[in-house]
Amino acid sequence: MNSQRIIAITVIYLIACLGWSILGTTTAMRSDEVGDRLGGALEKSWGTALIQAAPDVVRDGTEAGGAQTLLLTASQVRVSLQAEHRRKGLVWYPTYVCGFDASYTVANDGAAPLAARLRLAFPKADATYEGFAVSVDGSAWTAAVDIAAGLDLPLRLDAGARQVVRIAYTTRGIGSWRYLPAGEAGRVRGLDLVVATDFRAVDYPAGALSPMRAEASDTGMTLTWATSDLITRQEIGVIVPERLNPGPLASRITWFAPVCLGFFFVLIATLSVVQRIDVHPMHYLFIASGFAAFHVLLAYLVDQLDIHASFAVAAIASLTLVVSYLAAAVRGFPWKAAAAGQLFFLVLFSYSFFLKGMTGMTVAIGSVVTLAVLMKVTAGVDWNEVFARRSTVTAR
Repeated sequence: MNSQRIIAITVIYLIACLGWSILGTTTAMRSDEVGDRLGGALEKSWGTALIQAAPDVVRDGTEAGGAQTLLLTASQVRVSLQAEHRRKGLVWYPTYVCGFDASYTVANDGAAPLAARLRLAFPKADATYEGFAVSVDGSAWTAAVDIAAGLDLPLRLDAGARQVVRIAYTTRGIGSWRYLPAGEAGRVRGLDLVVATDFRAVDYPAGALSPMRAEASDTGMTLTWATSDLITRQEIGVIVPERLNPGPLASRITWFAPVCLGFFFVLIATLSVVQRIDVHPMHYLFIASGFAAFHVLLAYLVDQLDIHASFAVAAIASLTLVVSYLAAAVRGFPWKAAAAGQLFFLVLFSYSFFLKGMTGMTVAIGSVVTLAVLMKVTAGVDWNEVFARRSTVTAR
């Protein structure tokens, strides 16, 4: 192998890198463009992240946060979150259905009757609330409700009396659900909040109050927050897990392709040296093209197929192209070793992007293993001879 061939192979590698850069950027732009266009439409039908605050109870004639704000004696809240992911273009959105059912206890500890109002702001003023129901001590309250202004429920309590206000509805959101347990008062008593999910990959917003108990159920998780008396401004929340987004994933795999090809070119060059087989730069050009076929197919198959099916089809096609070409074009080349190398460097390295947080570790381990193998098989090679001689074996 002489310097001219090394330069030619390097140029081929750089051209392939440029192609992958363009392809990855194009795929990312397609994802962003469609996401911007369709994401807004999805938010109009599904809403956004939901934030439900606990109600405030104030004496008639006062405002929330004033001296006459009353503390709730107890808050029993039951929430169900059912993930129903929706796909728009090349992006999956973590949409969900939220069932909210809360019972709030208001007590009059004074010696005189009390007139107050319970005020509850809805999570979103432009959302839809199905099965909306309000009752006081079991008696339905059927007055009109202005969603933008929120619920404004009049209460009358005799001295020493208690009333239980139940509020229930079903709505939809995207991304996360949050609850502000303390309301304007900053203090909550008798909190008993249970969130039941139909998914187990539960996460919590940054800075949110962690559940006291988290138990796996038959279909998901049951999360419990319970406290007798709490002063806090922290929120309670659950993040709905995201599915793999085909467009962004295909872009990241494509941008990583130069690393995969670099390893594979080193493998091909090593095999050609050890086996004393002449691999012409034109062979490297076609190998790079077959390698890139994987990323081209993946970028456009994800529009039509499941991401895993797209990955499998693209990988099989690329392996077939490269291995069959090496077997046919380069006489005596150990194509089985090349097939194993492509499986390792292309398929395994690329699939590591499906496993969150594992890509760096996969590449690190792969690099060390590759180095060990190359050191082993080239230990007896006379490199002075390799770089001095002219290739004498011609490819048919």
